[in-house]
Amino acid sequence: MVRPLALAAAVCLVASSAPAEIAPAKSKPKATKKAPKNPPADAAQPTASAKTGEGGTPAGASQTAGAAASPDVAKPPPVFDQEEFRRQVMEEVRRELQKTKDEVKQETAWVEQDSQARVQDSEAVEQLKQRVNLFQPHGYLRLRSEFFNNMNLGRGTDPTGHTLFLQPFIGSGGNNSQSDANFRFRFEPTLEVSEDLAIYGQLDVLDNILLGTDPVSDVYIDPNTPLASFANTRGAGTVKVKRLWGRVNTQLGELVFGRMGYHWGLGILHNDGNCLDCDYGDTYDRIAFAPREIKGHRFALMFDLLDKGAVTTGEHGELGRSVDIDTLDDGYRLGLEITRLDNAEEIKRKLDAGRWVINYGILGDYRTQVWDTPVTTPPANGNLRSNVVRRGAKLYQPDFFLALKRKKWRFDAEVAMTYGSVNTHQPLDFDPATVDPQLAAQLMQPINFLQFGGALQTDIALLAADALLVGLEFGGASGDKGAYGFGARPWRSGSGAVQPTLSGGTPLRAAGPGDIDGTHLDYSNLDATHGRMNNFVFNRAFNVDMILWRNLVTSVTSGWYLKPSIRYRPTGRKTGGGDDTGFEILAAIIYSQAWYAENTPSAAARPLGIELNVGITYDTSDRFHAGLAYGALLPLSGLNNTATGQGASLAHAIRLIMAIPF
Repeated sequence: MVRPLALAAAVCLVASSAPAEIAPAKSKPKATKKAPKNPPADAAQPTASAKTGEGGTPAGASQTAGAAASPDVAKPPPVFDQEEFRRQVMEEVRRELQKTKDEVKQETAWVEQDSQARVQDSEAVEQLKQRVNLFQPHGYLRLRSEFFNNMNLGRGTDPTGHTLFLQPFIGSGGNNSQSDANFRFRFEPTLEVSEDLAIYGQLDVLDNILLGTDPVSDVYIDPNTPLASFANTRGAGTVKVKRLWGRVNTQLGELVFGRMGYHWGLGILHNDGNCLDCDYGDTYDRIAFAPREIKGHRFALMFDLLDKGAVTTGEHGELGRSVDIDTLDDGYRLGLEITRLDNAEEIKRKLDAGRWVINYGILGDYRTQVWDTPVTTPPANGNLRSNVVRRGAKLYQPDFFLALKRKKWRFDAEVAMTYGSVNTHQPLDFDPATVDPQLAAQLMQPINFLQFGGALQTDIALLAADALLVGLEFGGASGDKGAYGFGARPWRSGSGAVQPTLSGGTPLRAAGPGDIDGTHLDYSNLDATHGRMNNFVFNRAFNVDMILWRNLVTSVTSGWYLKPSIRYRPTGRKTGGGDDTGFEILAAIIYSQAWYAENTPSAAARPLGIELNVGITYDTSDRFHAGLAYGALLPLSGLNNTATGQGASLAHAIRLIMAIPF
C-alpha cells in the first residue's frame, strides 16, 4: 500500500532542519562594504621595523587575539548553501520514493502469491482431509432413464429367429418404442486405519434395479392389491458387496489384497467401470505387490485367482467355510505391469512450463487353466471325476498404452493382443478308441486365439478457458475371416453346421450366413475346420456410442469406428482456469464398418452405420450432475437382412441421467 502521508512527513522533516533565515532562491547576497581608497594613518600598512613588537611577537597577532577575546565583537553569520540544501531534500525524497516502491512491489507479490496459494491450499486441504479423515465416504447416486425406438431397425429376424435388439411383443403394426428407468446407489468407503493401512470397498444398493419392478401384488401377500397397478409397495432391494480390499504400505513397497477393480490404459482390455454411465467393470480376487519407484517407474506384480472349480462345505456344512476339493482345476492369472505416470501436480507444472508430458505403461498377462469342472454338482454316481474336462488353456495378453500432453493438446492410445489356445473341451473319460476315428479327430481339435485391438483418443482445447474441445477417436477390434456373425455372443447357437458331439451332449450349431451372432467354431468338416476365435472383444465398460456398438452388437468387435466430436462449456474448464461447472454441449458422429463382410448380419457388405449423438450436461459446484442425450443411427448395407430382403431403417435413443457423486 502506498503511504503518501509518510512521504510528506519526511519532506517536512528535512525542510525543518534548514536555518530560520533562508534567502529567496532568486535573491542575490548583499555585497560587503569596500575599504576606503585613503585609509587613516592608524590603518596604514606597517613599515618593516614595525612588523614585530617587543620580544619578537608579531603586532598583528596580538591585535587578533585581543579582538577574539572581546565579547562585544559578533561572529559573521555562516553563508547558507541553497543548492546543497535542495540536493539533500531531493535525496531524501528519492529514498522515500524508492522505499515506497519496494513496499508496493512486495505487497503486490504477496497478493499474487496469496491468490495462487488459495487455489493450492484448497487442493491441499482436500488432500489433507482425505489423509486425516479416518472414514471417507465416496460413490454416487444415479437415476438413468432410456427411450428406444425401432432398435431392431425394422429388419426382422435372422435365420435363427434372433433380432438385433429385444423388440416389443404386444400389439402389432407400429409398436416399436420401449422405455425404462433404472436406479443405483454405489457406496465406495475408505477406512484409513493408519497412515500405512487402509481398507477399501464398493457396495451397490439397488444395483441397476428397474424402476417399477417387484410390485407387491400377490393376493397371498397383500389381498388388497390383486393387480400390479394397484400396488403401493415394492419388494426389498438387495445390497451387493462387489469389492473389498486392503492396502499395506511397507518400507519395501505397497501390498494390496482382496477383491478389487482394475483399470488399465484407456480401458479396452481391463476397465473398472467406475463411470456414472457404466454397467460393467472388471473385478479380480488379487494379491499384488508394487515395490518403490525406480527412476520414476512403478512395477507391480499381480496374482489373480480366476476360478477354484469344485468346492465343498462338507456333507452338512460342518467345515464352516468353502474348501477347494482339487487345485488342478483352478484358473490363475499372472500379471506384470511397468508404468511411468505423473501425478496431477506434476502434469500441471510441466504444462505450465511448456514441456511435454509423456506417460506410458506395459502390461503382460498370462492366464492358465489345465483342468475344469464346469458342472460342480456331483452326478448320480457321486463321482465328480466324470465331470472333469481337460482344458490345457494358455493365454497371453500383452498391452501397451501411451499418453502425451503438450499445452492444450492431448493424445492417448492403447494396443492389446490375445494369443494362445485351449487344447480340448471334451470330457476326461472320452476314449478316442471307442468312437469313429473321424469323429474322435474332430472332438480333439484345439481352439486357437489370435486377436488384436486398439484405440486412440486426441483432442485440442480452444477459446478462452479451454471452453471448446475438438476431438477425434478411432478404435478397432480384429474380426474372424471366414466366420459368420460378430462373435460378441459366442455361446449362441447359430444356423450353420451341427457340431460333432458325443451321445447325450447338447448339440451346438455354428453361426451361418446372415446370423447376427453365434459361435465361430466349426469342426463339422475336417477339410474346412474353423477352430479359431480371432475376433477381439472390447471391454463392455468401454462405451463408444448410444446404439450400435453399445446396444446392438453389445461391444466393439470385428470392426472399426471413427468418431469426431466437439464439447463446448461456456464457463470453461479447470485446465484453462474455469471450474467445470455449468452447461456443456456435446456432439459426435460415429462411422462404423466391419473388417469382413461375412461378419455382418447381411453377410454381404462391410459398412454398418453412421450414428449421431448429441447431448447437454449440467454440473453444479456441489457436484450435482444431469445429462440428456439423443442418438440416431442411420444403418448402412451391412445391417440389412439379406435372408428376407428387408432393409434396415433409422433407430432412435434418448438417455437421461441424474446423479449425485460424492
